[in-house]
Amino acid sequence: MGDPPSTRLTMLFTDIEGSTRLLNQLGSAYPDVLATHRRILRRAFEQAQGREVGTEGDSFFVVFGSAADAVTAAAHGQRALEAHHWADGVAVRVRMGLHTGHPEPFEDNLVGLDVHVAARVSAAVHGGQVVLSEATAQDVADRLPPGTSLLDLGVHRLKDIVDPQHLCQLVVPGLRATFPPLRSLGAPGNLPTPPAPLVGRDADLAAVGALLTTHDHRLVTLTGPGGAGKTRLSISVAEKLAPSHFEGVHFVDLSAATDDAVAWRTLAETLGRSSDTEVELMEHLRDRKVLLVLDNLEQLPRSGANVVTRLLSATACLCLLATSRGPLRVVGEQEYPVPPLGLPAAQRSTPTVEVAGRAESVQLFVQQARLADPGFVLSDDNVADVVAVCRRLDGLPLAVELAAARVRLLSPRALLDHLDEALGLPLPGHPERQQTLPATVSWSYRMVGVDEQRAFRALAAFGSTGGTFEAVAAVLDVPSSLSAVSGLLDAALVRVDDDPAGPRVRLLQTVRSVARELATNDGELEDRQRRHADYYVALAERAAERMKGPDAIAGRGSIELEMDNLRAALDWSLGDAPGNDMPDEGRIATGIRLCTALGWYWYVTGYDAESRRWLERASRAAAGHQGPQLAELLYSFGLLLLQQGDDGRARDVLAKSLVLWRRAGDRTGEAKALNSLGVAYRSLGDTDRARALLKQSVEVARSLHNLQRQATALTNLALLEIDAGRPEAALPMLAEAERLDLELGNAWGVAADRVNLAGALLASGRPAEAMELLRVLAASVTEHGDPDLTLGVIELLAYAASTVGDHVRALRLAACADEQRTVGDMPLTDLDRAFLERQLTVSRQALGDAAADADREGRALTVPCALGEAAEISGT
Repeated sequence: MGDPPSTRLTMLFTDIEGSTRLLNQLGSAYPDVLATHRRILRRAFEQAQGREVGTEGDSFFVVFGSAADAVTAAAHGQRALEAHHWADGVAVRVRMGLHTGHPEPFEDNLVGLDVHVAARVSAAVHGGQVVLSEATAQDVADRLPPGTSLLDLGVHRLKDIVDPQHLCQLVVPGLRATFPPLRSLGAPGNLPTPPAPLVGRDADLAAVGALLTTHDHRLVTLTGPGGAGKTRLSISVAEKLAPSHFEGVHFVDLSAATDDAVAWRTLAETLGRSSDTEVELMEHLRDRKVLLVLDNLEQLPRSGANVVTRLLSATACLCLLATSRGPLRVVGEQEYPVPPLGLPAAQRSTPTVEVAGRAESVQLFVQQARLADPGFVLSDDNVADVVAVCRRLDGLPLAVELAAARVRLLSPRALLDHLDEALGLPLPGHPERQQTLPATVSWSYRMVGVDEQRAFRALAAFGSTGGTFEAVAAVLDVPSSLSAVSGLLDAALVRVDDDPAGPRVRLLQTVRSVARELATNDGELEDRQRRHADYYVALAERAAERMKGPDAIAGRGSIELEMDNLRAALDWSLGDAPGNDMPDEGRIATGIRLCTALGWYWYVTGYDAESRRWLERASRAAAGHQGPQLAELLYSFGLLLLQQGDDGRARDVLAKSLVLWRRAGDRTGEAKALNSLGVAYRSLGDTDRARALLKQSVEVARSLHNLQRQATALTNLALLEIDAGRPEAALPMLAEAERLDLELGNAWGVAADRVNLAGALLASGRPAEAMELLRVLAASVTEHGDPDLTLGVIELLAYAASTVGDHVRALRLAACADEQRTVGDMPLTDLDRAFLERQLTVSRQALGDAAADADREGRALTVPCALGEAAEISGT
């Protein structure tokens, strides 16, 4: 066969499945079994002209000059192993994986990525199974051993292999053909795991799958009433299609999205590209054969038609499987109405257990009833009642689930009696279905006590993620909600999800609309929303205080956990009260408080686009207010504008906040506004004005003994000294700011001080001291959750690398930071960019044409990898 460089070879890896267990079982007899296994396989390899490259323990690495020879050897080897009579009744099952490629000779071995792919394929298979990569399958497609065939296993991700691999199983007559799923990392995607197997729907699965794969429909919309099972069907269709038809399948939960902007952000986060703009996301998807399951589109404007149209028009191979109560009405859409589950055929006599058990709706009832009562069985005694319940619920899946969940309390006969009263369904024989999910929910609602009903209505005020027991109690204005929630849980009206921070009570999306209608009809929705907003304003204000000290990370975490509820509170407080022509002053005040509390969180975590929308909305709503609350709101807005590089508008907004705080006699607010206004003038190039304002801020802060405001203003004064080419003068100011922040326990402030101190040291020609600081910062800066601060560290690492002649690394790191700033809409100020560029110009001149390569590599670099390079920069 020979070993010229990069010869195309087929590599076969094998090993015994469960060899350690086999060793423990056989003891001293194991070596004989291992030797027999080797002898059998070596005979098969030699007959097919295979060359043994390596043997270790119970594994083989063998190469073949042709894929056909390799597959023949694998088939003969498995047959021989299966035919051998093993002593002591043991079964020796060998895993075999094949891949064809161009390994590189190295000493007496072969190396290269193709070798690793072959090994990873083998590691993913089961004993007795032979799996081929796509390259091997293509080579051997028309030269398979007689009687054998290939079974498509779909696309899989393998450990440490970047590109997904399309795999096939060799089916050998007389040998086992069915195996568990491969031990791969799965098909690329994020499909949720349903809590129970799908009942029925075989015809629907086949029909929807065919629409997406054989009829060239790029958009299929599953339509039907709430509770029809659209989401569950969409997941099963995606699971079925994922292995063989798509490179990736992603489930996009849009239940919390009420506008297109949030929908785009949810899609980007689902795809792991949360920092992408819409354009960048479209570019990522443009030529990829991906299936997106867009779930719950109905609450979006035009039912998500804008989002769907944009996705389809900007991509070539993308397919969409959407769920919505009605069609999207866009060009190219194929609607698929999801029917109710099948019912037993109408007949005069009671159907037998066997006949009834074949109906999908009865199967679902039994499945769900057993979840509530494991001892439940469909019997001659209850079959007529179960069938009657399913018929009266029209086979609507969620209605059946809700009814079946009551079998702990009510027998099917009693359940049937209550259905007539609570649902108002027609008696048997009525010609038309007259009830859907809202009636089913209302029935369950009426079955619980007064306290539980109050709790159910109160839950309408919460976001899609629900709330804690404490939050529910606060909205109900009761000491504890545990008893009421327990009753609702028993009635299958709520879900209680486990969360690291404690259990959360939530309503299904469709059930929440019923709760909202009930609360509105009862005249209490406004009060519940007010209590909900008050609770979450207080939570946000407590978190904002924690973010100022050593507990900053926990403070940010509490806000992140409740973001859906905070959005619900913002939407209520900054909207118009139903039926009111004039804005509700109390609600606007709540919205201002909430925006103020969230201002710093938005600033440090990069929620720029969303926070800007809320702050502009609040500013418009609060236009008639002139108090300190408006000043705080404008201050938060000004900070955001500074971060986004809108310096002129930031200056104007911050100037208004300064006037309001001075008018109110709020000296702390005055110090804040003076400081940030100084930053705005620095960015605008008016250094004299900036210095004067910052000095005023320091003076006011000192008169108040406000250490935090002193530290912040001193830091910004130090930056002016660096800008002016006097970095040595900045060092004592930064040292004093760090001392004050340490005294306060302000971890974020200390980190920011040290970043600026590192910059001053670099500007002073002291790279060794700067690198000592930067190495510590690189290892910890991400803990503060501030993307701007993190990118500042990377930029200073680039500066430091340039000063010590590590020019390629310098340009790579700078490009990484620049790419992240572009994606996150966090531009550098002109002054900061000029500071960095003065040094990077040296590196670009040193590299010449190679500078472009370094820039390109850097833009593909991740933030963790960039920070990890701190240890590689000498600092001397």
